[in-house]
Amino acid sequence: MSTVPVSRRAVLRAAGGVAAAVGAGVAVGGCGTAGTAGVPATATAAAPSSFDPYFPGHGAGGFLVNRYTLDLAYSQSVGRIAGTATIRVLPFAALSGLSLDLAAGMNVISVRVDGVSARFSRRGDKLHVVPGRTLASGRMASLEIAYGGQPSPVTVGGVGAVGWQGVGSGVGVLSLPTGAPTWFPCADHPTLKAAYEISVTVPSGLSVLANGRLVSKRAQDFGTRWTYRHDGPMATYLATVQIGAFEVRESSGPAGVQIRNAYPAGMTGAALADLGRQDQMLAAFAPLFGPYPFDVYGTAVVADGDGASLHGMSPYGAQTLGLLGASLVDGRRTNENLVARALAMQWFGASVSPATWRDVWLSFGCARYAEWLWSEKSGGASADVHARTAMAQLGRLPQDLVVSDPGPDRILDSRVALRGACFLHALRLTMGDQVFFQLLRLWVNRNQSGSAQTADFTALVPQVYGAQDLTGFTRYWLSAAPLPEMP
Repeated sequence: MSTVPVSRRAVLRAAGGVAAAVGAGVAVGGCGTAGTAGVPATATAAAPSSFDPYFPGHGAGGFLVNRYTLDLAYSQSVGRIAGTATIRVLPFAALSGLSLDLAAGMNVISVRVDGVSARFSRRGDKLHVVPGRTLASGRMASLEIAYGGQPSPVTVGGVGAVGWQGVGSGVGVLSLPTGAPTWFPCADHPTLKAAYEISVTVPSGLSVLANGRLVSKRAQDFGTRWTYRHDGPMATYLATVQIGAFEVRESSGPAGVQIRNAYPAGMTGAALADLGRQDQMLAAFAPLFGPYPFDVYGTAVVADGDGASLHGMSPYGAQTLGLLGASLVDGRRTNENLVARALAMQWFGASVSPATWRDVWLSFGCARYAEWLWSEKSGGASADVHARTAMAQLGRLPQDLVVSDPGPDRILDSRVALRGACFLHALRLTMGDQVFFQLLRLWVNRNQSGSAQTADFTALVPQVYGAQDLTGFTRYWLSAAPLPEMP
């Protein structure tokens, strides 16, 4: 058994989508005889995993994903979905087979590869596909998978229920970190990013929200088919579908960004107040982090209930769509910080995704710091006040967490985001505002549409700041458990 490491900087850009290559330390490939530069010389079955240290069973090796096209029908009465997933992949090497993630509860009816029926098998939450002929290295191939079933969430330690689940009288999908396979076959790892087209047919009276722009809404015999298109690139953990009786309101934001908010009927006044400053947030964040990386953004206010873990997950949202539990909307902007945090994650997490799950502080810590920056710029407490309050809070908590490697059951531990944000503020105090925000803009620009890891961030620091060596400073904040002191 051999694996082929792929550099984070190997990024495939193709019409209709961009697929980021695997981050350093994440291997792809499969069994076979090694050829030039480690690429198998003969056709081989791709590795059935990304070998991520936190969720090693998820993801896949041997190929990049270019586009997911999902065409689903949802039956509200029985809670089932049925449809097809068409997946365009680009093999790294000649492949005799490949694997995808798909929850065991989803039944696969048929698989076609480039229009030809293919053999397939199921082992646990993996779908293994054997095409009728070898997939050529460097040549795009198309998989069409017909499937269906009654999707249900999975429980992730330290996170809770994730995936397709009931939220109030509708459906909410929270894919972070490993919930995507509960509703579609995919290569489930943050580095395997792709373009998406998501179509869902639902009974009349229900609305559908998904990633990207709404490009079609058509009446069908038994309901309405909603189609969203997002050229991405997007990691699977940020893919979402929200189904419910929503009121949808659109407006134009800075630089032509479409702002699309949705909320249950009867919450219009409160939602408009609590979400009403997203255009100002976009205008405030762009000079600090760089231009907004997509063409649409908005927040979906969804019902809390039925055991869904939305309240805890809502700050993290999805790509182009923040998620906020209805109980957090009061018309007084009490939780506007969560609105700002979810928006900031479009730069830190959606555009620049973690290369491995142990690097999540790069998303959550940066987004939390952006929340403090919004407070500072909108007339609230300064980032310094927030940081010192957070340091006091961290000081009362156990000192047993390493920010850059918290453990798979602690990726959503509040200390990851808080200490990550405090580290950024400490950097800002040390470097000064001009150099610090230059660092953030350069970080986003260099890694846009891709993925990155902690070592990439720390390597960038001396490139923008040469007044002193901060190697020990960054190592202590990110790689040691005891809490440092704020400068």
